[in-house]
Amino acid sequence: MSENKRRPKPIPPKPPKPAKRKREYHLFNWLNKFLPLDKVFGEKAPGKEERLPVKYFYYFGWIVILLVAYERIGFQSEQYVRNSIKLKKEVDDLRAEYTSIHAEYMKSGLQSVIIEKVKAEGLEENLIPPKKIIIKSEEDD
Repeated sequence: MSENKRRPKPIPPKPPKPAKRKREYHLFNWLNKFLPLDKVFGEKAPGKEERLPVKYFYYFGWIVILLVAYERIGFQSEQYVRNSIKLKKEVDDLRAEYTSIHAEYMKSGLQSVIIEKVKAEGLEENLIPPKKIIIKSEEDD
């Protein structure tokens, strides 16, 4: 009998995926060259790739950065409030100054005040009311 040509070819099994590498802490490995972190945090245990406290330093650093940002934002908001209070006081002072200057200006326009200023120059108030001059036109006749 002839061989069946429609038979599917066997599929080779997929190669296994490589194991996930553990995170390496390059910053602290570099720092370990200059500072003896092993003495402070203990040496590496055989069979383990990282020390327990060191793996939390990145989270601790992130929290420190967030706290610094939080304090900075709080300081800026307090500074904004202080500046707004200072500007409000300045506006109130300027408003009071404007009101007093405006009142003096309005008072200086009174007839009695003007008469006193003009007397120093030798002018007097005219007590006789003005007369109207009426010219009759030729058409009205």
